[in-house]
Amino acid sequence: MNDACRRAGTVHVAGSFAEVVAAERDINRGRMPERPFVLLAQQYLADRTRSSGDVHPIWSYAHVPNGYAGDATEAVTAQIERFAPGFRERIVATAIRTPAQIAADNPNFIGGDIIGGANTPLQTTIRPRLAIDPYSAGTPGLYICSAATPPGAGVHGMNGYNAAQSVLRAVA
Repeated sequence: MNDACRRAGTVHVAGSFAEVVAAERDINRGRMPERPFVLLAQQYLADRTRSSGDVHPIWSYAHVPNGYAGDATEAVTAQIERFAPGFRERIVATAIRTPAQIAADNPNFIGGDIIGGANTPLQTTIRPRLAIDPYSAGTPGLYICSAATPPGAGVHGMNGYNAAQSVLRAVA
């Protein structure tokens, strides 16, 4: 394991570029990849109170086909174990949410899609709606920050940074 990964808030667990391409191709064809693209978050690094002794919570998810009805737990665990040997033995509990459960909890996440829709150039420019300040919800003091705001999904933290800048401009 790369020691820098031990200090990173978000780790992309993916293998080579060719492996990522193969996994995403499978997903786009409606198949669950054997080695999925996994994102792993270690929030306890920023907030040690989340840990209990040497037990540290992590949060992860994998790219799966839209509306995937299977259980990706083993594929996700195996992918993490591949890059962090011994990971499996450190698991003390899990909480699993399927794409159907994610969609049921939030109607914006159609088929379990947590990125708020297409990541096309047009979508990333005007999401969540065409507005001069896409972070302002249109009500004084109410702001939005998520994958639904520019620059879109997959740019961990930039949406929040941009939303914070919007707030600071408003109160200055």
